[in-house]
Amino acid sequence: MNRETTFWASLPEHWRIARTLRRLQIYFYPLKCKGVWECYEACPVGCWMPDRAGHKAIFREGERCIACGACVLQCPEDAIELR
Repeated sequence: MNRETTFWASLPEHWRIARTLRRLQIYFYPLKCKGVWECYEACPVGCWMPDRAGHKAIFREGERCIACGACVLQCPEDAIELR
């Protein structure tokens, strides 16, 4: 017998995922950064800033970070982790 998942039946799983995502944090390794700034361009909430003189990205305002992972996916140098 196939039972369709309803909104109410899946709600506990959605809450579990949301709680897990809220605990994730960005870890930035500036020594790996080559100043491509794709993290800056990809971030939907503006947590990154380009340091054009130093050819690095700067992670700022981490409290605004929503742990979406866009910067992690865009960084070609693997200088950013989400854990």
